[in-house]
Amino acid sequence: MMMYKYTSTIFTLQHNLNKLVNKNRNMSCNKLNGKILKVKTKVSGFLIAKIEKRTIPEKVTVIKKRNTILSTGLQNLINAFGTYMSGINYSGEKEQLTGIVITTSSGQQLNLQFVNTPSIYLENNSVMIMFTVKDNSTNSYTATSEELITTSAGYNIPIATANISVTKNSDEILTLTWIITINITVSGNIIYIPTLTPQSAYATGVGHCYSGCNLCSETNANSLFSGYCVGVFYAGVVMEYPNRSFITTQLFTDMFYNNYNKAPTNSFIQITDTTITIYTLYCSTYFDVGIAGGNGNFTSSGSGYGTICYTTSISFNPIYIHLYIPTEIEPYVGVQIEFTT
Repeated sequence: MMMYKYTSTIFTLQHNLNKLVNKNRNMSCNKLNGKILKVKTKVSGFLIAKIEKRTIPEKVTVIKKRNTILSTGLQNLINAFGTYMSGINYSGEKEQLTGIVITTSSGQQLNLQFVNTPSIYLENNSVMIMFTVKDNSTNSYTATSEELITTSAGYNIPIATANISVTKNSDEILTLTWIITINITVSGNIIYIPTLTPQSAYATGVGHCYSGCNLCSETNANSLFSGYCVGVFYAGVVMEYPNRSFITTQLFTDMFYNNYNKAPTNSFIQITDTTITIYTLYCSTYFDVGIAGGNGNFTSSGSGYGTICYTTSISFNPIYIHLYIPTEIEPYVGVQIEFTT
């Protein structure tokens, strides 16, 4: 996670779930058109190199240059999202270390580790993720190119390159700051909530929890959930927007840096190239998506004190998506997120 359980497994439930996983993952995107809320993103970035004299800190040289977002890197981040949210096997590129890799004029490669977890900054409908490394050594070299490697779902993934040429002498300190910007555009009946810190959603009330689910209008959706609780309702950010569908900043920032693990297999995520569709058969008034216990969690619930069906937990930290669908208009509901560079 950035700077800043109920579980029940029985053979019959898993068997039914596996059938729905296979059925839903074979669905074409066309069948979902018109039923899914749309979100579009554009990913860009730049690298800043700062050279300062060790004994004269006010003597500073700064170079800034746009980067290249690797198409394979973006695709691998999307695939890793499918891993920690939906248990999809990851088969993309994997490096041994994270950080910024510098290639010098002599062909040597230096891997500088992040000085801390990435920082997040918000501006209008954009989120900026700042990765920083520092070389405080007495080494001397000329850097000719750089590569940014982040981590997701336990895999270290190269995501961007740059070609800043900068010379570091033995009496100098090199600081590299790589800023990835994600511009977010929503349309239709969903809003984007800029959230600088992770937002939780948690159930409150005195309730009882059981295996299975019997809440869903589309009865086939019941077997997608492992358990349910009655006599509870949601608090937290979802109560600030009770009758609105929204998506939060953390879905995007977590994609570009996280320490999550592979989720139990579920059918809520469909990946087509650089488009993620998060969807379900209609169950009840609310459909919520986020993280619980280090991987993806999905719930459906009614309004007021009532029933919450869940896959891992009845709480989220953080919550990514909250959908408000008071009546069933279509059998499938969800959100489609398209990434471009």
